[in-house]
Amino acid sequence: AENLLMCVDYKAPLVSVGRTNIFPARKLLTPVMGDLEINECAFYHTYLCKCPPLLNGEPRKPFGYELQNCFRHLQEEIAVLRPNAVLLLGHDTYLNVLPFLGIIVKRWQGFYFDIYQHAGINYVPVDHPAVVQKNIFKNYETYIEGLCNVIKRCLQA
Repeated sequence: AENLLMCVDYKAPLVSVGRTNIFPARKLLTPVMGDLEINECAFYHTYLCKCPPLLNGEPRKPFGYELQNCFRHLQEEIAVLRPNAVLLLGHDTYLNVLPFLGIIVKRWQGFYFDIYQHAGINYVPVDHPAVVQKNIFKNYETYIEGLCNVIKRCLQA
């Protein structure tokens, strides 16, 4: 596939050694991935915070300086992979990534997602699929359609 979509979630889950699927949002994005395959687009997933900090053995919210260190690693991944689009899953992710790029995000209406460009890369802040799926007031099918549409817009750019 010549096109690449990078999905960035906030922080990696704590998993036992040997577990293969460590990107829980992947199964929620399965309809999007099927649509991407039709458009010859590969799917890559990663995290802003790859090593979640612990407090008394339990994951805690990372501090700003920790996220800044994490962001440098994410930037390196983006520079190496040069994806067509970077989907930033959930407000914890996009509110911590976009300011590091000097981008001020405006709140969108519904599931028509905005595309922000930085250094030739399309960044797309979106609602987290798990939040949408759990919210009875949001239509998950419309959300998936919105994701597919914004990805196609990024591939056409």
